[in-house]
Amino acid sequence: MSINFFPRWMTLPFLLMLTILACGTPSSLTSEPPEATATQDAQTESIPTETLQPTTTQSTPTDISAQATITPSSSCTLLRELNLRYGPGTAYNPRIRLLPVNSIVTPLGFAPNGIPPGRSWAYVQDITTLDKGWISAGNQDISCNVEVASLELVAFGTPVPPPLPDTSQASPGPGTCGQGGVFSDNGIDVYDCSVAFSADSFIQFIITKNGVEAGKADGVQNVNFSVTKNNDPIYDHTENNAPYCIFGGDNACSSWPLEDYFYKWKSGGAVLEPGVYTISITPTLDDFSVNLFWSADVTVRLP
Repeated sequence: MSINFFPRWMTLPFLLMLTILACGTPSSLTSEPPEATATQDAQTESIPTETLQPTTTQSTPTDISAQATITPSSSCTLLRELNLRYGPGTAYNPRIRLLPVNSIVTPLGFAPNGIPPGRSWAYVQDITTLDKGWISAGNQDISCNVEVASLELVAFGTPVPPPLPDTSQASPGPGTCGQGGVFSDNGIDVYDCSVAFSADSFIQFIITKNGVEAGKADGVQNVNFSVTKNNDPIYDHTENNAPYCIFGGDNACSSWPLEDYFYKWKSGGAVLEPGVYTISITPTLDDFSVNLFWSADVTVRLP
């Protein structure tokens, strides 16, 4: 019985072929990683782009609030009618004009205290007329989409005094002034009186004795000025020496009292209000038989 074996010389080529095939397998496996690496690189480059976008978005509000100045979108809405003034305060009179409720203005500046003090003010521009001026900045006055108090502080000058009140006699009342004079008991001396109106000092009461202006040396003790409105006492002043002026004065009549840029009837008193006032003037003379007095309704107007 015979058995066929590969000849020895054929075994060697067969083993060599197996070795070549075994070496080719790693070569095909190592050719794939470059594609995977390219994909990973592409993903790696896209990551910074995705992470930078939120950072930019988050920084926008910070930039706007950090500016705390005017942007095109800054605005305030008036919650009620407000006077637009040349300066921050009611002392800046007369007003530029009246802004109606719901008006839209652009805030430009801020003053924590105006004239008189006690109220904050905003410097604004009306988007309709482009007028610039100051309005009261209280929470009951305006509503803004920016913090007005963080806006630039705007310097302002001292206002000039407001225009004097305008006064005119509305209707005369009872009185003896200008009625031909009042004789004294001696039957010789004749006393009379008159009133001089002035924009600055309002009223001066003039007493004459025999046609010549009289004073204390001529028997005039004093002159009382009384002011009422709707029968309510407003002001009372007694002047002892000529000239006899409603606001006093030594050698000249004093002007309307002005405090905190408001006109008043007297220092420390209430602010002057427009309206009709009853003025009564009564002199007291050494000769009590001489009855002089003057009264009238006077209209006071404010600019």
